[in-house]
Amino acid sequence: MKNQAMSYFNHTLAACFVSAGLIVSTMPVFADQASDIAGIKANLEKRKPPLSAKSIKESPIAGVYEVFANGNIFYVDKTVSYVFVGGSLLEDATKKNLTAERLSELTSIKFDTLPFQNAIEIKKGTGAYKFAVFSDPDCPFCKTLEQGLDKLALTDYTAYVFLFPLKELHPDAAAKAESIWCAKDKSQAWTNLMVKGDAPQKATCANPLEDNEKLADKLGVAGTPTIYLNDGKQTQSPQDLVKAIKKEI
Repeated sequence: MKNQAMSYFNHTLAACFVSAGLIVSTMPVFADQASDIAGIKANLEKRKPPLSAKSIKESPIAGVYEVFANGNIFYVDKTVSYVFVGGSLLEDATKKNLTAERLSELTSIKFDTLPFQNAIEIKKGTGAYKFAVFSDPDCPFCKTLEQGLDKLALTDYTAYVFLFPLKELHPDAAAKAESIWCAKDKSQAWTNLMVKGDAPQKATCANPLEDNEKLADKLGVAGTPTIYLNDGKQTQSPQDLVKAIKKEI
């Protein structure tokens, strides 16, 4: 599901390249793929703001490299003079969306390795189907997800909600997230806000918000809600989650 944060990332990334101009016109021609990748990495890190790539590899198109950063894939030439942002690379013969396949591969995790102690646990029924979601208390799409699950009255799942306020988009979200974490009943405080619209009572305490932010960066979580299904695959689609829960029931 497209959301504000993902759109914000794409627009910011595009603006970064446009405003920076062709700053590498004097860069030498690299002799091999390894030096091409090293040059691309260094070039991205020199930009303002710097962009740290988690993965850079040659794409199926000669001279074009795939870059994975901030949870998204974009494509560049070896001098980063040309950048393809927000599109998908398709293989005509097979009709495969190669970008989507690679993104799924790069964002998948081992579900059981998540630090569940830093998440709000919400159990329905038997709690059989487990999923995790990085969520922002002021994110409208996160509220749509929670309200949709409530309306469908789905049971037999356990949700692990990692509070991940997007401070640049939602200045009040961090304080709300902390208040929810510090509530006597975290699960109820979260549900009250996201489903009923009842703001949490202001509170402060030791909390995992900073750790969750670091985890999100490590996993390549760029926006909210970002959902991890029980098989470790990442999705922004509530429909994918509902299908997975219903399949388990």
